[in-house]
Amino acid sequence: MSMPSFPPCGADMTKDEALTMIIASIAMEELALSYIVNAEGEKLQYVLGTLPGSHKPCASTQEILAVNKSAAALLDTVMQSQMLLKGKLEKALEASGCDPAQGPPCPPSHPCEPPCGGPSSCRKSAIHLVSQRDGFSWDNGCPLSWRCQDQQGCGIRQDEENPAQVELDAGKAYALNYAINICGPYRGNSAGAVRVKLTPCDAFSDVLPLNFSVRGLRCEPLTLHYSTVLFPQACPPPCADLSLLLDYRDSLFVEQASLNIFEI
Repeated sequence: MSMPSFPPCGADMTKDEALTMIIASIAMEELALSYIVNAEGEKLQYVLGTLPGSHKPCASTQEILAVNKSAAALLDTVMQSQMLLKGKLEKALEASGCDPAQGPPCPPSHPCEPPCGGPSSCRKSAIHLVSQRDGFSWDNGCPLSWRCQDQQGCGIRQDEENPAQVELDAGKAYALNYAINICGPYRGNSAGAVRVKLTPCDAFSDVLPLNFSVRGLRCEPLTLHYSTVLFPQACPPPCADLSLLLDYRDSLFVEQASLNIFEI
């Protein structure tokens, strides 16, 4: 990726030229972030032995978890940068006299995507979900149910008939992160996992579960935080359903939960 060129300090520029440079700089930052996300995905593929053309490494479970933690931390930073760039672009478009909230309706790019129009129809999709209520018991093998707080675009939809499922266009890549606050009762140093269930299971690359120990519940609530990237397979189905399942020998009490999915 080549570096952008900028005019000399004090160069005379019109308003339109300055705004064009600002928008171009945003595009370059977005391109740089895409390279970073792609590199993190290839790093995870290499550690798991699924990167085409590479030999399967002898990585231990602790090494895999360490790489996953590093990727999750970097994705958090990338998503924060995305929000800042989004606000910067909207301000630039507003200053140019273009209303970013207006745009022509676009036809669905995929059979899974319903026809839509208006502000968000041609933007990348995103959704912010929270648990349907605060303070509830989450049983083993049961999915979390959600209610939508914010949504952009049409490529990510919550299933109205089944609020525990989120419908995705299986031909696209997504960044996913969730946070779940759990508390007692504490019943020994047992362990469990939160699993991302995808139906069909071959729609995206394998997603590792979030393994946790309830040892810390003796003193205070525990926050389970997880970030990952969903990469589409070579021949994906039209749509895929996503849900979060609890894999634990007992029930857990959930104070709050949130789920964010961004198209990348």
